[in-house]
Amino acid sequence: MSIVNRFFVLLLSLTCIGLSSLVMAAAVQVLPENVWLKQLHYILGRQETLMVCIVALLIAVKLLLAVFSRKASDPSTSKGEYVIDAGPQGEVRVALEAMRSLADRMAREVHGVRDANVRIKAKNPKEGAASLSLDVDLTVGREADVSVVAKTLTERVQEHFRRTMALESVPVNVVISEVSDAEPEKKHRVV
Repeated sequence: MSIVNRFFVLLLSLTCIGLSSLVMAAAVQVLPENVWLKQLHYILGRQETLMVCIVALLIAVKLLLAVFSRKASDPSTSKGEYVIDAGPQGEVRVALEAMRSLADRMAREVHGVRDANVRIKAKNPKEGAASLSLDVDLTVGREADVSVVAKTLTERVQEHFRRTMALESVPVNVVISEVSDAEPEKKHRVV
């Protein structure tokens, strides 16, 4: 749900709570009948009341349409497993996190890379045509040649995926998000 729809739901909820409270107060005689009837006649005679009702109606219609609208969902995922091989004897699956971790390590090994953030998108054959792609955001040093870094990383990842998992031509989308003089991040492992 979008932030605009959430705001509209908040407004309509608060309005419904207020109106329900007033109706309950009138029903149990907390508000005297002559007081709320005078206020009701006054409010119904104002143009602002009509405008507020029209806006509330439009918001309610928009939210009703949002309930029944369906976005075309992207069947690709970044969690789970990817089917490498499927046959009558069974399937070979690789965890997407393992593939992401491997690509992350390979990116950090390329000369000039200071930091890497790898996202993986996969769609298994059951959900249509199988596909796998990597999005790599890199932070590189000033000394690095960006085109060489991107080419080296792409070739290494594609070669390793081809050799170990028999995946041909996995698209690797490289984005250089920052050029920095900071030292490369060293990830310490706790044993």
